[in-house]
Amino acid sequence: MGRLVAAAIFLALLSPLSGCRSVAPVHLWQSPQLGSVGGEKLVLMEIAGPVDTAEGIRDALVAQTSADVPSRSTLAGAPITLLLPDQLQPPSNIELVSNVERAPSDLAVAAVARRSGVRYLLRGEIMHATGKPYSDERLSVVWRLVGLDSHTGTGATPVSIDQSTIEQRYPDLMAVPDPTERLHQAMARHTLGLVRESVVRQNVDLACSYISLGSADVRRGIALAKLGNWPAAEEIWVATLERYPFQTAAWINSAVAAAARQDFEQAKQRVTRAIQLSILLPVHRNLAEETLVWLELQQRDYVKSFDLPDPPGGWRVTHLSDEDSMRSVLGQR
Repeated sequence: MGRLVAAAIFLALLSPLSGCRSVAPVHLWQSPQLGSVGGEKLVLMEIAGPVDTAEGIRDALVAQTSADVPSRSTLAGAPITLLLPDQLQPPSNIELVSNVERAPSDLAVAAVARRSGVRYLLRGEIMHATGKPYSDERLSVVWRLVGLDSHTGTGATPVSIDQSTIEQRYPDLMAVPDPTERLHQAMARHTLGLVRESVVRQNVDLACSYISLGSADVRRGIALAKLGNWPAAEEIWVATLERYPFQTAAWINSAVAAAARQDFEQAKQRVTRAIQLSILLPVHRNLAEETLVWLELQQRDYVKSFDLPDPPGGWRVTHLSDEDSMRSVLGQR
């Protein structure tokens, strides 16, 4: 009994020293939030708000739907053909049936759009965050997707982009010297992700270890993951587990690595093993449980993006009714 007590005290003292968290970027699939418009024609209607800002966002959207733009690598699936209202037919014909000052209305464009095989209109409204004037630090837009037939829905969502968001999600845009232009390009890229499948960059928590067996290899894998080399990181963590099967940090991190290559079933098996082992050494238990929820949310996005059936065992820890609250709590990791 004395030895068991001593062992328990030792583990309790060891726990704060043997586990921590580290952050690494990972690229994952994201399903469209407003509706899947890939392979379709989409009419970009008025973007209400300051003219210079509206024109900047519009120009960025048009540029990013062109076939020769490198940033299209962040999008997936069939491309979108983005049209402006005056590209449907001569502007005067649309304006004749418009009741808004020189601006074509949804109803005016809808009839012409349907005849051109267009099923969606996209309208934006620039909002000033917290009531402050527009600045080059933040840009907020409410987007509304309007379906033109009975098979297409209508939805709206707010999007807010700031410089820290750009650095995290679209680090390549940090090379754009003008912060205002940077915001416009990031807003365009994020907006296109609302209406078609995309690949997004997220920061994910990894388990770090310093004292337990295999800790040095765990940290070596983390260093590779931070550089984006997830295959090499996974190889190190799997090899670590072959030598030290009770290394919970390696189980958690290898689960995230499996998700990075879209093998969500193996990812959930690995993190479940970490949860089981954390009964003995609970230092990583919270992270293991959070990772399981995060993995299943990513799997939901992947299934939705490719119109796949639900996994054979169903959804273990997430439900559609509380999906939004789970994402909010995790902060998309």
